[in-house]
Amino acid sequence: MTLLRAMGLIAVVIAVASGCAASSPSSRSSGHLDAAQVGGELHGGVLSPPDHEAAITLPDTTGSRYNIETRNHGKVTLVYFGYTHCPDVCPTTMADIAEALRQSSAAVRRHVTVVFVSVDPHRDRLSVLRSWLDRYSHDFVGLRGSLRQVVAAQRAAGIPVSRVSTNGKTVEHSAEILAYTPDHLLHVLYNEGPSTIDDLRHDLAILTTAAAYA
Repeated sequence: MTLLRAMGLIAVVIAVASGCAASSPSSRSSGHLDAAQVGGELHGGVLSPPDHEAAITLPDTTGSRYNIETRNHGKVTLVYFGYTHCPDVCPTTMADIAEALRQSSAAVRRHVTVVFVSVDPHRDRLSVLRSWLDRYSHDFVGLRGSLRQVVAAQRAAGIPVSRVSTNGKTVEHSAEILAYTPDHLLHVLYNEGPSTIDDLRHDLAILTTAAAYA
C-alpha cells in the first residue's frame, strides 16, 4: 500500500505560505511491530497495512552516500521532506521534533534518527543544509541529491512529488513526518500541528521499546 492510499486515515497537511505552498537493537530489528497490539496507543496516523521503508540513498551533509535503511539499523527513523528557505512549516516541524526528543528519555533518544531530505537542491547546498539543521540539532541528518534523485526519493516514500515555481521562490511539498520502525516498515506518520510535540514524545516511547515488537 502506498502512502497516497493511506491518506484517507488522516488529513494531509500541506505547507501554505509565501514561499511554502501545498500540492538491544538486534533484538528489535529482527521483529515486527505488532500494530494490533500498540496501534490503539499511538497518537499518530496508524497505517494498516503498513508501507515498506522507502529505499533512499542520497549524499549527506558530509558528502558521503547515506542509505536510510542500512544506516539506521535497529532504530526508529523520522524522515521529513522539506527545504531550508521554507518560512513556516519546515522550521516548525524540525523544532517540534527536536523538542519532543529533548523531552524524551536518553534511552529513547539513542534509538531515534531524524533525517531531513531537501526538496530544493538548487538553493540547499550541503553547507547551507548543515547550518540550518544545526539550529535544531547537530544530530539531525541532512540529505541532498539532484532534483531527479529527490523526485525518485519522494516517489519511493509514496508521497506527492514537490514542485518549484518558475521564479524558484515557492516550493510545494507534503508535510508528513514518516516514522520508520526497526522492522523497516512505516506504521505511523504525523502531520504538522499544535499537538505534534506531545504526540511524538508519546509515540516514540512506544516505538523504541522492545516490547512493541513481536
